[in-house]
Amino acid sequence: MNVLLLRSGNGTRDELGGVLGRCGLAVDVIDSRDADAWLFTGKPYALILLDAAQPAAAHVAIRSIRRSSSAPLLVLTQRDQVADRLEGLAQGATEYLVKPCAPADLVARAWALASGGHGPEAAVLRLADLAIDRASGKAFRQGVDLGLSATLFELLDALMARRGQVLSRAELIKAAWGSSAGERDNMVTVGILRLRQKLDDPFDLKLLHTVRGEGYVLALRNDH
Repeated sequence: MNVLLLRSGNGTRDELGGVLGRCGLAVDVIDSRDADAWLFTGKPYALILLDAAQPAAAHVAIRSIRRSSSAPLLVLTQRDQVADRLEGLAQGATEYLVKPCAPADLVARAWALASGGHGPEAAVLRLADLAIDRASGKAFRQGVDLGLSATLFELLDALMARRGQVLSRAELIKAAWGSSAGERDNMVTVGILRLRQKLDDPFDLKLLHTVRGEGYVLALRNDH
């Protein structure tokens, strides 16, 4: 998905564009003062991200963006004044995120807004650039089919359904192999290893994490 990042100062490209780019989003970075001319070219964007230095400048940029695009608009700001945010929302901003923000928060909000609820969302679960389609039994990262076996898909589906929560080995055995399966650690160890090889190894952003002594969790982590 294409994202337009409008920056108001130096360093934004590396700090924000890099984070989004590593998560599979195609990011164009330009100066916010050039937004109107850039959007006039008609390139489709799933999300516009405005890094705003001052509220007044942000409101000008929002009005300019809305003359040319109806894409979701996420505004990053260092000021968290209610009046400023309400004015920005009235001008056409979709959502505000206050800086400094954790990279995981930025990625989560960017993907949520960029996906926009289009398509059969009821059957699709998403986390950053990961999407699992329960109807077809397929999982994708950055639009690429991970080619999971039925067992690996069941493991991932269990983790995805409770993303952000730690699942024990017993819970994963029940989800992927059924309640009749014995408590055999090697089943989970091998399954998680193979899932990581498909899910995380080819990508910079790691989603599957081990919580020592407790189990495994599918989540965005700030240290990855």
